[in-house]
Amino acid sequence: MKISRRTLIHSGMASAALPLAFEKTASAAVPGEPPYTLSINIEVMFPRTMPKAQRVQVVADQGFKAYGFWNATEEEQDAMLKVQQATGLKCSGITGPGSLVSGAGLTKTGGQQAFLDEMTARAKMGQKFGGASSIIFVGKVQPDVPWETQRAQIVAGLKLCGDIAKEHNMTFIVEPLSTNPGQTRMALDTAAVAFPVIAEVNHSNVKICFDMYHLQLMEGNITAHLREGLGKGYIGLVQIGEVPGRHEPGSGEIDYAYMMRVLRELNYKGYLDTEMGTTTTPEAAMQLTRKMSLEN
Repeated sequence: MKISRRTLIHSGMASAALPLAFEKTASAAVPGEPPYTLSINIEVMFPRTMPKAQRVQVVADQGFKAYGFWNATEEEQDAMLKVQQATGLKCSGITGPGSLVSGAGLTKTGGQQAFLDEMTARAKMGQKFGGASSIIFVGKVQPDVPWETQRAQIVAGLKLCGDIAKEHNMTFIVEPLSTNPGQTRMALDTAAVAFPVIAEVNHSNVKICFDMYHLQLMEGNITAHLREGLGKGYIGLVQIGEVPGRHEPGSGEIDYAYMMRVLRELNYKGYLDTEMGTTTTPEAAMQLTRKMSLEN
């Protein structure tokens, strides 16, 4: 069987191109640093007995640049701020003081001023931690108040919250929060309901916390809602936690490798906060999440 000179040349060129093609494929398989910043939430992942300042130090020691937390006493805050200043960490978000946001909130008629007073305290705390966002809930659904009235109160109250946030150089992040069967549902507990409200509030200092754990439980379809929310500028913070269990990525039903690819595709440049527990250790959960974010 004779092989032409042209065939040999083409064969050689194809062979020479194989390593280059493989190199490009291998390179494409490892995207590198994502556009977003990983933030380690120090609440669920760590032992409850560990001082919060020590948890912040662990986050820094593991090489991360940001952290989030729920609330802390004045003494704890002072200790955490010392670590934050010494390590250069940024605080991505705080749930903050007060209880009205998880109870009556803005849904109960006549409760607006008490809610705004609580928001002022939260704004001051966010300002104290370098302009950290404050994650809030607008209250439980009131069975004896028409929904149209509750919604109008939420919109009016959030507009005023936005002004408070602007004054303190921070942002309020409204989180759709899941509830268990038999419990009174929280208002704005799905993206489908929350997004139109944020659009109507139309304030640059009021955004949505897109917590994939809660939203997967309440409505699913998180990819489409994430695309919509980021595309329209509604989302100020993204959080992760597996379903069920609220543990690290890969331990449940959400395809977090895919969701991280979506965040990269959409060029999300905010914080991706790990508001989750772990089936192993905090350090292992952090590094697993980092690895997944680098590879997807």
